[in-house]
Amino acid sequence: MKRFEGYMLVTDMDGTLLDSSKTISVENKQAIDRFVAEGGLFTLATGRIAGSVKRFADVLPLGAPAILYNGSMIYDFAASEIVWQCTLERSVIPVLEQLIERFPELGVEIYCGSEPYFIRENRMTDHHRRMENFMRPVTEDMHQLTDPWLKVLLAWEPELLYEVEAFAAQFTEFSWIRSDDKYLEILPAETTKGHALEELMRMTRIERSRCIAMGDHLNDLEMLRRAGVGIAVANAHPSLMEVSNRSCKHHNEHAVADVIEWLESQVQN
Repeated sequence: MKRFEGYMLVTDMDGTLLDSSKTISVENKQAIDRFVAEGGLFTLATGRIAGSVKRFADVLPLGAPAILYNGSMIYDFAASEIVWQCTLERSVIPVLEQLIERFPELGVEIYCGSEPYFIRENRMTDHHRRMENFMRPVTEDMHQLTDPWLKVLLAWEPELLYEVEAFAAQFTEFSWIRSDDKYLEILPAETTKGHALEELMRMTRIERSRCIAMGDHLNDLEMLRRAGVGIAVANAHPSLMEVSNRSCKHHNEHAVADVIEWLESQVQN
């Protein structure tokens, strides 16, 4: 039996696996390869869409489906298929209309189909569009979007998003997740990376005690809480430090390699 058979390592991407230049370090890649060679399952949990993750998935030895859209989807890159998803109710539309009326400069992206639809743009959504090379034009008629909605991303200056978050607190039929200082996301009720991790553990038959999860921001909080071992990177939001079992190096200092080296010291051949 190989050392890490029965173990699964699930890592967030931005701010955790990826460094500030949005790349996977050689040290992280080599450590992941060692972990998988010893029988471990490695996969990703991210707010990104499949198209944005694919270039990374193609060079990583993913042994399990990946959690996408901050927990609304589990996607098998090996088979190029969705294996599980949870979608937003159409009752989110009047909520969005209220938000747009109250905060007219709020950026709004609706995630359905292969790319997000840009309903309202601002400096934050413009940066996001260019960073991810999204091509869809702006459309103001959200009623025409008939594909299942997986999430809505609201983007604005961080201090202004706190006002949006406070206003949104009345709409308890949805999950509201702060995935970045400049992003507030609307997800289906009881949908987080943590809920999706529970589903992934059932799919892979991995015992909770042997599931290790890593993250850096509030959208990772439930995932770290529900994993057997939740690990916050050194650059993590303070709230993650409160719920994690361990901490590790900064994402610019090969955090995933640091965790795998710790596992190698703990699990005997």
